[in-house]
Amino acid sequence: MKKLFPLAGLLLLLAACFKEKMAVVDAPVDINPNDTTSAPVTTAVKRKVLFIGISGVRGDVMRKAQAPHMLGLLPNAIYSFDALTQAPTNSGATWSTLLTGVWSNKHGVTSNTFSGSNFTRYPIGLKYLKTLAPQLRTVSVQSWSILNSQLFSQADVTVNLPDNDAAVRDTTVNRIKTDNADIIVAGFSGVQTAAHQSGYGPDVEEYMTAITTVDGYVGDLLAAVNSRPDKDKEDWLVIITSDHGGIGNKEGSNSFEERNIFTLFANAKFAKHEVVPPLNSLKAVRYAAIGDYSYSRDPFYDFERIKKFTVAISVRSSTFAGGDPPFIGNKSWASGNNAGWLLCPKGSDKWKFQAGDGAGGARVDITSSGPAITDNQWHTVAVTIDRSSAPGTVVLYQDGVQVGTSSLNNLSPFAPASDLKLVVGDDISGTYRYTDGNCDFSLANIRIWDTVWTKADMAKYRHCDTVQTGNPYYDRMIGWWKGIENTGGTLKDAGPLKKDLTFNNAPQWVAQEIDFCNTAIPAPVPQSVDIMPTLLSWLRITVDPGWNLDGISWLP
Repeated sequence: MKKLFPLAGLLLLLAACFKEKMAVVDAPVDINPNDTTSAPVTTAVKRKVLFIGISGVRGDVMRKAQAPHMLGLLPNAIYSFDALTQAPTNSGATWSTLLTGVWSNKHGVTSNTFSGSNFTRYPIGLKYLKTLAPQLRTVSVQSWSILNSQLFSQADVTVNLPDNDAAVRDTTVNRIKTDNADIIVAGFSGVQTAAHQSGYGPDVEEYMTAITTVDGYVGDLLAAVNSRPDKDKEDWLVIITSDHGGIGNKEGSNSFEERNIFTLFANAKFAKHEVVPPLNSLKAVRYAAIGDYSYSRDPFYDFERIKKFTVAISVRSSTFAGGDPPFIGNKSWASGNNAGWLLCPKGSDKWKFQAGDGAGGARVDITSSGPAITDNQWHTVAVTIDRSSAPGTVVLYQDGVQVGTSSLNNLSPFAPASDLKLVVGDDISGTYRYTDGNCDFSLANIRIWDTVWTKADMAKYRHCDTVQTGNPYYDRMIGWWKGIENTGGTLKDAGPLKKDLTFNNAPQWVAQEIDFCNTAIPAPVPQSVDIMPTLLSWLRITVDPGWNLDGISWLP
């Protein structure tokens, strides 16, 4: 990035322009120094930003909320009730995403302690402002004080009002009226507090009342903007967003309810534009509730008869805490001694293969030696089973790498006498999540072959790919359930045999921001990472590709 003036000159200008104490900042890191980002051009009408962050407002709930001031902006806004953030969905990580324009895998913040931050490489957006437009003045008023110390330390004015949204309203109104700041940020936490005490959701009276209360505060801020004496010489962009949603009385994980936020960009010149997800966006099935499983009763899936087979399945989760219901299998998991086999979570972040024959003395339990798979990325877990000769062998693979092997101890029978022959998301009783522990994961790209893959081929072919026809094992497929249908009560078999699986519960189809190879999918709706690029663009600061931001601008 080429600067308009040397850094020394910039510091002198900063000192001359402001009497208040201001942090000195270095130039933002630029991985592509051959491009150019220029300072904004000064115009007669001055652009300003009112940025309102409301912790814990779920986007789907805003549709039903009594919030006349925020919803009253919609006729002149680009907005979405389906906007998203990413896990981890705690306030530290999500506010860092809002202010940096990158996800937590880059900015490094994964908890409310802000430990592990990588703000040197991926700085807070104010750093770009202070470098390229040092004349712009920022005020931050927060009810969660750590935001000012961790994320707004480069603001010209910071005001901490712990857990006092009414005081945030009063102070921000006064600043709008009396301070000629260019960016005014107000952070409210009362909605999240109500959710932690009483729960998230449209049926929780305390939560809905908290949204209505903060809407009144927003109305006071908007009225203050409209009462400014020089408003005809100013052009305000109003940004309203939440940091995360929630489910039950918590947030932090990867459910849609926790990732779903409300986002709005409003300006008097904008035309109304609601952004909704397209029908063809990539979705996968989430298995999280009691009764969430799919199954086959087809006697074809008799794994006592099928002596050699390979199973591979794509798994995504933020944690396995809570229980170990199977990803896939054909046995009752009430006891590991029971006849049959399964793949399931192990502890909070690993997975295992388990098999028994009903006798109890020869059961096999082997845990993957690979790294944790609860990083909110897709991972392919696979096993090969060879019982064609005694004592039999099982080999575990994770993302194409061998992570375990064991004798099968002559286990037989390898299938129980059961109506259900194959189950995804629970054991063959369909009640394990209820009786023995639940946990939350998404599954897709489920494949079974009636042969054993070689170690070399496991490493060679991309198991994350949903196009499997190019590998040499396609003709040996006895089931290929992509799990990307987005609708309906069956998992369609895309393989040669067309043996669909049936859902027990209505499936939860969850939109994905990454594909099964963990490549980012261009977002069809606004995301947390879009706030800073939109704010910078409004202030006529071109986002430098060398900053490597993950977000985009939603300005029309």
